Amino acid sequence: MNTIPAARTIFSSQGRHIGQCFFKRVDELGDRPFIKLQKGDRFETVSWRDFGALVQNLVLALYGLGFVPGEPVAIIGENSLPWLCADLATLAGGLPNVVVSPALSDGMLLKVLGHSQCRAVFVQNAVAVGRLLNLRGQLPSLSQVFVMEDSDGDLPGAISFNKLIERGNAADPKRLGEILESVHPNDLATIMYTSGSTGEPKGVMRTQDNLLSNITNGSEITVAKADELFLVVLSLNHLLGRFGFLKSAVTGRSTAIIAATELEMDLKVVEALAGTAMALVPRVMERIWKGILDRERNRQLWEEIEILDHKKGKQGLSQAEREKFDDSCGRLKEAVRKAFGGRIKYISYSGAAMPPRIMRFFELVGIPLIGSYGSTECGGVTLCGIGENRPGNLGKPFPNVEVRVAADGEILVRGPTVSPGYFHNPEATREVFEDGWFHTGDLGALDPDGSLRIIGRKKDVFYCSEGSNIYPSFIELQLENEPYIRQAVLLGDHRPFTAALIVPDRRVIAAALARDEAALGNDAIERLLWRQIDIVNEHLEHYEKIRKIALMPEDFPTEVRSVNVFQKVKIDRQLVAERYRREIDEIYSSIGSGAEH
Repeated sequence: MNTIPAARTIFSSQGRHIGQCFFKRVDELGDRPFIKLQKGDRFETVSWRDFGALVQNLVLALYGLGFVPGEPVAIIGENSLPWLCADLATLAGGLPNVVVSPALSDGMLLKVLGHSQCRAVFVQNAVAVGRLLNLRGQLPSLSQVFVMEDSDGDLPGAISFNKLIERGNAADPKRLGEILESVHPNDLATIMYTSGSTGEPKGVMRTQDNLLSNITNGSEITVAKADELFLVVLSLNHLLGRFGFLKSAVTGRSTAIIAATELEMDLKVVEALAGTAMALVPRVMERIWKGILDRERNRQLWEEIEILDHKKGKQGLSQAEREKFDDSCGRLKEAVRKAFGGRIKYISYSGAAMPPRIMRFFELVGIPLIGSYGSTECGGVTLCGIGENRPGNLGKPFPNVEVRVAADGEILVRGPTVSPGYFHNPEATREVFEDGWFHTGDLGALDPDGSLRIIGRKKDVFYCSEGSNIYPSFIELQLENEPYIRQAVLLGDHRPFTAALIVPDRRVIAAALARDEAALGNDAIERLLWRQIDIVNEHLEHYEKIRKIALMPEDFPTEVRSVNVFQKVKIDRQLVAERYRREIDEIYSSIGSGAEH
């Protein structure tokens, strides 16, 4: 086994948990801006002092209603100021919160709220109140509903956020210190539900110590500089987006919360905010990247740079070509930095591999893309590729984390950031937690310098007829990172060769060919697709290379290919074999109609 030892956890003298750290920042920073929140076409700025007052009043209001430490409280909603207050108030008050996406079905919502035994729920608006009240009869533990928005007065069956703030404002403020002091590092702080292999959600327990250790990485807390502004361009229900906000609350960093984050990406908003850092997932990065290329002459500049960059790597450039390359990179760098507002220092990402083409783009314009790896059980960020720009390389573990690659290739993680287990699920806990080590289910390898590469998933493996193994999710990700491929499902388990069902991005292909989408023929689409597949094949072993494809007329249904709220793609291989039997049989028949290359 390969092991990287962990350093001793260093606890900050500035607070034992996030709530204490946050209120220390409030005392220190006062009128400095903390939150910039999008309100239509403008941004509302809230100071540390004003935000701290809201959180304090919310903590006192909850305790005034009779809540006691350890009682779970759910938060169901999207990015908003009350959402942020509810998150910090429950953490500071020792009330384990359960962050739930409103996109969950009623059935799954009942499972999560019922299993976590939440006493209270914060919901977004009046519509959400109605939805929850319809389910309330099936939730015996639920006694309070709080509505975060559209709530000047109480709604039937719910208490408004504004009324909670009024209640807290009337309470004795000295009570806050007692409450903060009663919360201990090993107390349960939050329960984060992930999709289980059987469809039953599992509640990942995160202690106060887990959260703070994730933020500090084993170091003392350094208060951010006044000019630092972090952009949250993900839903706060996304682990990476929420982690960015909580880190800001601890380190004193100003933070902008952008609305409609994962559906749209308005570059004008990003430029106007002029943030110094941001965190996102690769699919959001692709939207930003394409938006930058669509501006002025950026796409033409990039295409010229790519040609010269490829030639430089193969045979070198002449003096004139080097000068053109440097000049084009300089002009593109200026345009890209302008698109981000001129102050961007770095962009961090997680959840999937960043397309190599995008990584090279940002390397050439001098903006670091910092990849990270981590599961919900490990806090979302286990290691980080600071200083790295190698496709497929995710960097080295943080000082307070141990990473080990087991004999079968599975990645194991241990340290103060790792969850103690699954809430009220000892059987599932025993399956993946052993002697403090969390068995991630991911397969990886440690490079000689100690950095980690992900190879695939332990339980998602194709067995080839010649004895080799293929990890389909790894190849599918590479295919879907190519611009003309919208979705891909790999075939080849116990088959003579590897093939794929491909959903082409017809809109992008039509634009590339300067044709109407309705006039596109399969032959033209396939020729363009094979150019992308050949790029992927270049980096695959001979037994992994894709030899045939079949075009799909529309996206795969969600029961076949789904993306959960944690941005993880899950494919039901058995259902693929059943539902697309005809297409698969044609691909593997001697005279199959699948396009071969």
